Parts: sequence; structure tokens; C-alpha cells
Amino acid sequence: MRRIIFAATLTLITLSYYSLHAQVPNVSSNHVNAGSLVTQFAKAIKPSSFLSSWTSGKSGWLGKAGKITDAAGMASSISSLAGFIKPGMFKSGFNVQNLMQAAGSAKSMADATGLLKNLEGGLKPEAMSSEWGAKKSSWESALQLLK
Repeated sequence: MRRIIFAATLTLITLSYYSLHAQVPNVSSNHVNAGSLVTQFAKAIKPSSFLSSWTSGKSGWLGKAGKITDAAGMASSISSLAGFIKPGMFKSGFNVQNLMQAAGSAKSMADATGLLKNLEGGLKPEAMSSEWGAKKSSWESALQLLK
């Protein structure tokens, strides 16, 4: 009987551990993957929010974004992503050209993460998938860990 209780307890602890870690996407206290955060954001944008050119450019963009290693690469991917989004999906007053210009001068990860936050904040809520609301908080927390 004790073995059964022990096995059940161990199983519950193990499941709780994996369930908890599954809720925070690709976050490690030692290293946060910039490429993963950028691609997670792009995948949270509804397919209908993109221009038709996204269909042919998506796989190339995802491949490049997944290999981001520095601020310049991150800024370039963010600028490129913004160019694939339909103009009507941006909030009134959001200037995509300003974002793209700022991407060209990003020198630090803080600059690049600021661009990504700016892009996320510039999109209308209807541009994002319904799951984004539940994931946004942990994504933002992970984004803050980029240095």
C-alpha cells in the first residue's frame, strides 16, 4: 500500500513539474532565445492579418528569425515581419515606417526588444490569435530577460 501511495505521489509531482514548465515557452533563467521569442510572436499573429506575400515568404522568414543571435538580426527580422502585415491590422497612428527606420539603428538587445514590444503594441487586438492573450504575459516576461 505504501508503494502505491509513493508511486502515485511521485507521479503527481512529476506531472505538476512538467505542466508548470510547459506554460512558460522556452524560458530559462540563464538563457532566453531571441529567435524563439520573435517566432512565437509571429506565429501568434492570425494568418488573415498578413499580406499575400507572407505565403511565399513565411518559411524563409521563420528560418532566418529562428537563427537570431544578435540585436541587428533581431531588429532586421522585426522590420521584415512588420512589412508582411496588412496595413489595416495596425492601430490608428502607428507608423510602420518609423519602426523600420528604428530597426536600422538598433544597436543593443534592449533596442531590439523595444522594437518588438512596439510592434506588438501597434497591432490591433483582432490581428492576434485568441491564444495570444494567455501567452502574452509569459512571453513579455521572457522578453525582459534578453540582454
